[in-house]
Amino acid sequence: MLSAVEAPQRAKSPVAEAQSKNSQLKQQVEKLLMVGTFYVTPERLKGYNIKVEFRDKRQNVNSLQISDLIAYPIARYCMDKKRANPAFEIIKSKIYSKGGKLY
Repeated sequence: MLSAVEAPQRAKSPVAEAQSKNSQLKQQVEKLLMVGTFYVTPERLKGYNIKVEFRDKRQNVNSLQISDLIAYPIARYCMDKKRANPAFEIIKSKIYSKGGKLY
């Protein structure tokens, strides 16, 4: 006996996909502000007055460019700590560390 074939789902548009991811990220940040982290209390996080705002890359915002310049070397370091990563070596001293461990 043959089973019914489901209609294929339409793929989300890139804009809808980005909006969905933005919404999920915003919810995670809000949760983090409510419960804190293992290291930082919610009260301390709230004291930083964190606001979540999403911008389109095409707006060419300086802070987005800086965050990209910082995030990419960190991501590469996390994926392969043994691979040469001169950009990470430049920012490594700016990352909080204790006992040789980066946080």
